[in-house]
Amino acid sequence: MNNVSSFLNDRKAAWLKAKLKPTQSQEEQAKLHIEANERFALANWLPDAARRAPQLTMVSHPGKFSHPSAKTSPVIAHNLQANDGYLRTGNVNYELDVFGNAAAMDVYKFLCLTLSDGKTVLAHLETDSPEITKLFTLPTASYEDLKQGLISIKQLDTTSKTDHLVKQVYFPVDNDYHLLSLLTPSGLLTQVKTRIDRMRFSDETKQAKECRKKKEHHETGFDDVLNLTVTAFGGTQPQNVSVLNSQNAGRAYLLASFPPSFKQRQIRLPSHDFFRNSLRAKTFKDAYLPLDKLIHTDVNNVAVRQGIQNCLKFIIDQALQRVFSIRAYAVGWSQTEHYQSLPAAQRIWLDDAYLEQREQQDDWLDTVVADFARWMLDTYEYLFKDSYSNLSDHELREVRGLVKQAVAADQEFFK
Repeated sequence: MNNVSSFLNDRKAAWLKAKLKPTQSQEEQAKLHIEANERFALANWLPDAARRAPQLTMVSHPGKFSHPSAKTSPVIAHNLQANDGYLRTGNVNYELDVFGNAAAMDVYKFLCLTLSDGKTVLAHLETDSPEITKLFTLPTASYEDLKQGLISIKQLDTTSKTDHLVKQVYFPVDNDYHLLSLLTPSGLLTQVKTRIDRMRFSDETKQAKECRKKKEHHETGFDDVLNLTVTAFGGTQPQNVSVLNSQNAGRAYLLASFPPSFKQRQIRLPSHDFFRNSLRAKTFKDAYLPLDKLIHTDVNNVAVRQGIQNCLKFIIDQALQRVFSIRAYAVGWSQTEHYQSLPAAQRIWLDDAYLEQREQQDDWLDTVVADFARWMLDTYEYLFKDSYSNLSDHELREVRGLVKQAVAADQEFFK
């Protein structure tokens, strides 16, 4: 009841301040005081407020944010909370907004007053509490008439009416399109602005920024949001859009919405097979050219055989450089969901998260060596289809032996 009395006294004081003039006589001023006492007595002001309440509409998504002249059906969205990670209606608690005749906004402020239990007048009216029925028992109007008039602010129109001034988009539905009218969650906008302002302009933040300016240590530091854009609604008359918009002076924040910036990765991490995913055959053609020439030479002596061996070692070395690059990328990269199809032996070989297993076990080695040797031969056949000739068993064993020696050496020396 104290809040109600204070509200009416404030309204009376504001009315008198606008009406009283220094040039008026004492008699004229006395008449204005008498009129004010009558006008803002609860028994007189409340029935008038109930008559003016239908001039206001309580909503969660006002259409007037698109254009102050837009007239749409009032919407109060009742979305359920869900841990889906989205910033949306239902996941954030915020107050409803109001739009309508600015001259009737005092009715909304009255309905937002809290009574002794902390609940608003509107909440009490919706439950017909004993406290509100006692307060609204007046000789000038019945409780039911006062209630119906005041809660009409929250009664929704059952029709679905949009406006050509509201932003609209065609949304595809079942080989057709549904025309959607885009409405603004003004309470959500207010919450975003309130939280960002608290983050950026609180006393703690000011103190932390002052410490930074003086190059002094601050225990907690401060948070900030960069690349904010301020947008305005309603121009010089923000109250014509909604109450919350007027409280925010027509200002709202737009968060930065940029595409992600990716750092180009020089090495391709294998998702299924290192030899297929990370080694492109054509990049090894220059390394295979001398090998192909030596294999097809008519001379077979120590120098030629040593040359073939050196070519094979060079190809192996080039492939191992990719292995070292992958290991240097990050420890544990193969443990993410995207790389679960990579064979276990290759994960041990390529990811330093398995370094201890790589050093102390060797059951993975034969699998990697077999795949490595097979890749070398398949790549040679792919690059030189026209001149390719099957290698002898001795040459195949030599390839496998060189690969095993190189991978084993890596296991021993490249820790």
